[in-house]
Amino acid sequence: MENYWGTSRTEAFSDGVFAIAITLLILEVNVPETAFDNLWRGILDQWPSYLAYATSFITIGGIWLAHHGIFRRLQYANTRLMLINLLLLMGVSFLPFPTKLMAEAIHNADAERAAVIFYGGTLLIISSLLNALWGSVARDRHLLRPEVSEKEFNAIAMAAGPNMAFYVGVIALAILAPRVAAVGYLLVAVTAALRARGEQTR
Repeated sequence: MENYWGTSRTEAFSDGVFAIAITLLILEVNVPETAFDNLWRGILDQWPSYLAYATSFITIGGIWLAHHGIFRRLQYANTRLMLINLLLLMGVSFLPFPTKLMAEAIHNADAERAAVIFYGGTLLIISSLLNALWGSVARDRHLLRPEVSEKEFNAIAMAAGPNMAFYVGVIALAILAPRVAAVGYLLVAVTAALRARGEQTR
């Protein structure tokens, strides 16, 4: 017999992980003391860190919005959904590492391609897990609240899915133009955040 859990503690725990991961991003942004003799130049030279920070912050924010939208439509969580949610949180908490790596490697022609592709691969995995989270709901509609309509269900599915194709495209672009791809990840993050679906008003 399938085991079911309430969603309130799962959502609270998830919110905590999102909050910690998004806070850790700023800890990797700094100006080295060697640049203090020309501080304005040193601040400007950190543009890769600002780009990486903004991209990952908006990415995590968009995932949190989508995650919140999913869980606000659930009355229960099953074992599959709980496990996928844990994997998703593991991916989100890992994101500060490739974020720092991309910011540091962007000045190195030999390393920037690998760093940007690695960052994109991490985003693709996270996006896949978010899509799988909603997919687990699609396989067990009993998890949904009774008032969730078919139209609303399809809208959530559309909001969770297309990012994967975008990330694949940007990762392919990173092979030829890593810096352009780094900006592409930011555009995908902004698009995903704007597509998030809140609760429907009546």
